[in-house]
Amino acid sequence: MLRQPFRLTPLAACVACLFLTAHAAAQDAAAPSATVLAQADTAKPLPAVTVTATMTEQDARTAPASVTVITADELAKKNAADLLDAVRQAPGVTLTGRQVGGRKTMALRGLEGKHTLTLIDGRRISASDDVIGHSDYQYGWLPISAIERVEIIRGPMSALYGSEALGGVVHLISKKPSDRWSGSLGLGGSVPLESDSAAHEARTSLYASGPLGDRVRLSVQAERAYRQPVANLDDPSISEIEGNRPQNLGVNAQWQLTPGHEIEGGLVDGQEERHANERGYTPRPYANRYDLDRKQAHIGWKADWGTWRSQLRAYRSEIDIRNSRSNGVTPTRPQNMQDDVVDGHASTRWGAHQITLGGEWRKENLVNAGLKNGADDATHKALFVQDEFALTPNLLATLGLRTDHHALFGSETSPRAYLVWEASPALVVKGGWGHAFKAPTLKQISPNYVGAEGPHSFLGNANIKPESSNSFEIGADWQAAERLSLRGTFFHTEVKDLITYKLLRQIGSRRVYQYDNVDAARIQGLELGATWNISSALQWSTDATLLRTRDKSTGKDLADRPDTSLASRLNWRLGAWQTLLGLEYTSSQTATGGAALPSYTLWNLSTGRAWTLGEGRSLHLRTGIDNLANVRLADKTTDFGYAEQGRRLFVNARLDF
Repeated sequence: MLRQPFRLTPLAACVACLFLTAHAAAQDAAAPSATVLAQADTAKPLPAVTVTATMTEQDARTAPASVTVITADELAKKNAADLLDAVRQAPGVTLTGRQVGGRKTMALRGLEGKHTLTLIDGRRISASDDVIGHSDYQYGWLPISAIERVEIIRGPMSALYGSEALGGVVHLISKKPSDRWSGSLGLGGSVPLESDSAAHEARTSLYASGPLGDRVRLSVQAERAYRQPVANLDDPSISEIEGNRPQNLGVNAQWQLTPGHEIEGGLVDGQEERHANERGYTPRPYANRYDLDRKQAHIGWKADWGTWRSQLRAYRSEIDIRNSRSNGVTPTRPQNMQDDVVDGHASTRWGAHQITLGGEWRKENLVNAGLKNGADDATHKALFVQDEFALTPNLLATLGLRTDHHALFGSETSPRAYLVWEASPALVVKGGWGHAFKAPTLKQISPNYVGAEGPHSFLGNANIKPESSNSFEIGADWQAAERLSLRGTFFHTEVKDLITYKLLRQIGSRRVYQYDNVDAARIQGLELGATWNISSALQWSTDATLLRTRDKSTGKDLADRPDTSLASRLNWRLGAWQTLLGLEYTSSQTATGGAALPSYTLWNLSTGRAWTLGEGRSLHLRTGIDNLANVRLADKTTDFGYAEQGRRLFVNARLDF
C-alpha cells in the first residue's frame, strides 16, 4: 500500500507547494500580523562559511561558486555511514551504480564520481574509484564523527585545484583542536524491520581535543563500525549488498611557534574489510573479501606576516587494496596508490585586489602487476594565480588561472572568471565560466599496461589526452520574504575527450579493448530550491535538479543520469524534540546497457533531542526509520547497478563532555 502512491506525486506536490508557499509568504510579508511576528525565530542561524571557493573564508551565499555547506548539526540528523550518505541529498548530486555488491558513487551535475575532486582539509585523496574497476573506496577516508562540515562546490574548479575537478569539489573539513579539553562519545546502530531486506549495523566513535601546555593543542578521533551483508532475495546464496568492517584512527596537533605562526601535523589511518558472497563467472558462489588500508599523513606551516598570509605543507595519501576469494577463484591483483604532495600559497591585499599565488608538486605512484615492472609513476607540477577585486561596491569579480604540467601527457591551462552581484541585502546574483580537466590514470596512459583479470583484456594508450570541460553557470539567491528564501542556478557544460575504450579484436570469447578518447558530451540543467520558515518551530526545505544530457557522438542521452532528482525535508520542533521527515526522489533514467530504470522515492523519518547534564556535558539522542516504504530497487527491475537497504530502525546517541 505504501509503494504505489510515491512514484510521481512527490515532484508534483513539491512544485505546487513552492508556488503556494511563495504566494502565502509574500502576503505575510506585505502585512505581517502580531502573531506572525511573535512566531518568528529570534535566533537567526549563523551564515554558512566556505573556504573551498577561493582558499579563503567567505560567506557561502556570496562566494564566487555554487556552494552547499552541510554542517555537523545536519550530519547528526542523518543516519550516514560514510561521505556518500552525507552528501547524496545535496543539490546536483545523483547516484551511479558500480555493478558490484550494491556499491554506488555520486555524480555531480551529471559528471561521474571520477570527475569530482575530494579533499580533506585542502589535501587531495588518492582517486581510487577511477583506477580500480567497480570500486567506491573514496567515501571512507574520514569518519562522519570527525567532520566539522562538508563543502560541496558544483562546477569546474581546476583553476585552483587542478585535475579531477570537472564536476566540482567535495571538501571535508575536520574538527580542529580546541583551547580546552572536551570531547564526545558516540554509539549507534540499526536493525532491519524487514529481516531479509536490510543489514544489522553497529558503530562507535570517540573524539577528544584540548591543550598540551600553552602552545600545543591536540585532537584524537577513533571510530569502529560493522555492517553485515544483505542476501539477495532472489538468490540467497549471494549478497545484494556487501558487508563491511571499517575502523579509523586520527591524530592532529597544532603548535604555535610565535603569534601568527603555527605548525600543524597529523595522521589519518583507516582499515576496512569488505565481504560478500558472489557468483560472477563461476558456477558456484564464492566468498569475496577486500582489505583496504587508507593513510594520510601531513605537516604544514601557516604564517601571518601582516600584509601577507601564507601556507606551506607536505603530505602523503596512500590506499592499499588486497583481495581474497574462496572455492579456488582467482583473486584480483593487489594494488597500491600513493600521492606525495608539496604545495603552498600566499595571499595579500594589493590596493583593491586580493591576490593569491600558489603552486603544487605531486608525484603519483601505482603498483599493479599489469604495468611494466609492476609499477609506474608520474609527476605533476602546477602554478596558479587568483585575483579578487570589486568592480563596484556591490559587484565582485574573481579571475583565476592555473597551469599544470604532467610528465606523460604535457601541459593543461585552466582559466576561470566569476562575478558576484549583491543587488540588495535580499538578492545575490552570480555566475561565471570555467575550464577544467582530468588527467588520465596511470593505467590508461601507460603504453605497457595490460589488464586481463576478468573475461576481457584492457590495454593502455600512450597517446591518450586528458578529459576537459568548459562550463557556464548563472544563479540567484533571493530572500523573497522574511521567512521565505528561493534559489536557482542554470548550468551548461561541454565535455570533450572523455576517456573510454574501443574494441581492438576478439579472440574466442575474450575481447581486447584499448583506452582511448572518443566521446564528447553536452550537459545542462537547472537547480531550484526553496526554504520556508513556516513558524519558529516548523521549517520546510526542498531542492531539485533538472538535468538534460546528450552524447554528441550518438545523439542519445547519457546513461545513468536521471532527468529529475529532488530532496525535500520538513523539520519541526515540539518542546525539546526535533523531528525530520524527508524524501529523496529519483526519476526514470537509462542504464548503461540501454535498459529503462523506473523512478523511485525513499522516505525517512527521525526524531531527537538533547539533555543538559551540567558541567559542560550533554546527551544527544536520535532515532528513526530509513526507507519507510521499504523500497527495493530489484523489485522494480534487476537492471539497477546498485541497491538500497530496506526499511530499518536506527538509534544514535552521543555524549558530549
